[in-house]
Amino acid sequence: MSIKQAKTPQELAASAFARGLPSTIALSMGETAYWYYPATSAPETTIDGPNSTKTILLVHGYRGNHHGLEAIAGALTEFNVVIPDLPGFGESAGFTGKYNIAKYAAWLLELVERLPIQPTAVLGHSFGSIVTASAAANGLNCPIVFLNPVSSFGRTGAKRVLAALQNGFYSLGGWLPDKAGNALLSWPVAVRFMSVYLTKSRNKSLRNWIHQQHNDNFSDYLDRRVLIEGIRAGEEASVVDFAPNISQPVLVIAAEHDDVTALSDQMRLVTLFSNAQFRLLNGVGHLTHYETPNEVAELVKGFLN
Repeated sequence: MSIKQAKTPQELAASAFARGLPSTIALSMGETAYWYYPATSAPETTIDGPNSTKTILLVHGYRGNHHGLEAIAGALTEFNVVIPDLPGFGESAGFTGKYNIAKYAAWLLELVERLPIQPTAVLGHSFGSIVTASAAANGLNCPIVFLNPVSSFGRTGAKRVLAALQNGFYSLGGWLPDKAGNALLSWPVAVRFMSVYLTKSRNKSLRNWIHQQHNDNFSDYLDRRVLIEGIRAGEEASVVDFAPNISQPVLVIAAEHDDVTALSDQMRLVTLFSNAQFRLLNGVGHLTHYETPNEVAELVKGFLN
């Protein structure tokens, strides 16, 4: 199917949702919920049965859940796809003790090892790219796709101001009493501001759908500790920290107008890997998983095939 004939992101997400099979797995850090999307070319195949089709595990970003990456799953019809909810988000149990990247990476390594079907590759988006990078530098041995990786070499100008506002918002949310703090962190106005700021498409229908996705899923977390410790973990580490220790094949998919990491930093990141490809999506920002899932899927297919 060509890109021009492809389904809309909304249609892709709906098609994945329809074929998604929910499951849970008991890990040492708690129970993880995940969804299995069998390849449409082999719908009779189950995650527990014989399976020769390539399988991709997708790791979603901060404050999201598995629904955020379903449009990409909908476009990867030739592959089996597995999308877990990160610990503390969606339907997955939270961690005991502090949330940090090392703990998330250990969770991902155990999940990959314990899944009934072994992933052929792992894709990490945004915050999920940091988790995936840490795991890849510590034993996750398969091809890796970094989608909108968090890989800043240092914030300047507007990005520094936005980071300060973000930190202030979460610090206030943690300082306030429980009821007020939770209300602030899940405040629909704040969620909509973020959604409007990050969405680059001018397609009204697509924009409205993205805003609704954020409204439905962006506050699907266990408690505010998940958010506050998670945002700090994302500030204290980036893919840059782990890239020199990642030797497996890597695909970096960057976006021209990403507000989280500058394009110049993404291009610099690629030079830190020993075996990496770089692809750029023009006219889009940090929400490639919502705005250009067809294009992302095509790049992933080319990389793995």
